[in-house]
Amino acid sequence: MSEWVVAMKEEDLKEEKIKVIKAENKQIAIIKKANEIFALLNECPHEGCPLKNGTLEEYTLKCACHNWGFDIRTGENVDTGEYIDIDDPKVDTFETRVEGGNIEILV
Repeated sequence: MSEWVVAMKEEDLKEEKIKVIKAENKQIAIIKKANEIFALLNECPHEGCPLKNGTLEEYTLKCACHNWGFDIRTGENVDTGEYIDIDDPKVDTFETRVEGGNIEILV
């Protein structure tokens, strides 16, 4: 069953910065881009590297380990680099909302 969880205050998340929170035993990366809030699992499906160490280019978060790119809006893989060894390299995403100055995530 999904529930809304308060992740952090909206004012604590700066534009194009990545913050990681733990909710429901998951590490979730939260990103603000163009005044929208995005949340995705902080784990690359390739070898489990933390995505928070990657770089954000437009709406693509590139994994620091092997340069795989994921669209922060959908979790879809947009660039697997040299390594293609899994069928559907997608990252789980989570719905977000801002309520009373707090960022909430549906987990």
